[in-house]
Amino acid sequence: MALFINLKNELKNENYIKKDFSVPFKSLDLPKEYSSKDKDVDVQMHIFKEKDGYLVSLSIKSDVQLECDRCLEKFNMDLKGTSNVFLSKKKLSGGELQEDDLIAKELEDEEKFNVSELLREEILIQTPMKALCDEDCQGICPVCGNNKNENPCNCEEKQKRENSPFAKLQVLLDKKKDK
Repeated sequence: MALFINLKNELKNENYIKKDFSVPFKSLDLPKEYSSKDKDVDVQMHIFKEKDGYLVSLSIKSDVQLECDRCLEKFNMDLKGTSNVFLSKKKLSGGELQEDDLIAKELEDEEKFNVSELLREEILIQTPMKALCDEDCQGICPVCGNNKNENPCNCEEKQKRENSPFAKLQVLLDKKKDK
């Protein structure tokens, strides 16, 4: 269920409005691997009427449950952030990018502005490309498959020694010790 705001009506008599609301996490049409314990995204939105559009300052607070890219364990990450977007009534130029173009977005319909889509984009932007449960996560051992955070092992080191070109010298040393 998408959430829409009629910007034209809301800012008819004023140049600024503030809205505080919550949106169900599941209603944001996020990829299936995204879930939340909080079940809602708390939003604080400031909208300023400008000459050529609207400046939207958006603050979100929620959490997202992700899978660690190293150890494959699920973990909870807090989502907190503020972003600013300029919704332009004019068509944006397709030429060379200017600094202001980085926060600008073309407003398709000011009477039916899709807030859910803006929230969805903000959550996707704030989610790291490489999700880690901890910066020091050790990951999974490629040899035995154990989570190295829970069961540290030295399988990789053993395998490197066994496949080393000097492994044959170790065999000779062992034979010498046996004599």
